[in-house]
Amino acid sequence: MNNIKNQLKKMFIICFLTQLLMACGADNKVEISEKKVAMDFFDAIYNQKNIKQALTLSSKKFKKEIKKYKTANNVARRLLHLQFNSVKMTTAAQKTQIIDEYNTQITMTVVFTGKRSNGTFKDYKKIRLIKENDTWVVDKILQDS
Repeated sequence: MNNIKNQLKKMFIICFLTQLLMACGADNKVEISEKKVAMDFFDAIYNQKNIKQALTLSSKKFKKEIKKYKTANNVARRLLHLQFNSVKMTTAAQKTQIIDEYNTQITMTVVFTGKRSNGTFKDYKKIRLIKENDTWVVDKILQDS
């Protein structure tokens, strides 16, 4: 009797886990917001100093640009022209442009408040994000206007 109960419990657990795994299939993909992608991209560069993480949040075209700089510090200094010892970021206004049913791009401003050389500095960068394979990625650093 005890053996049958144990086997029934095991069968129930296996069925439950199977249902759970099937519910977590590829169709239930969670989309990460464009704001989170932008914040994670700059966090990877400035706070984590992890160029590989920044590359995972970049478009195919932008990856080629970033790879030229080899390190997160070089990206911060030479591509972004912003250096901080530590930084906090917020996103500001954004403009969404739907190009066609397959292409959407967003222009966003990221505001930086960071410490550098015994002082606190504020700056901003405008960026363009696009959807690539249904995922938001950073595509370009836009010129300050």
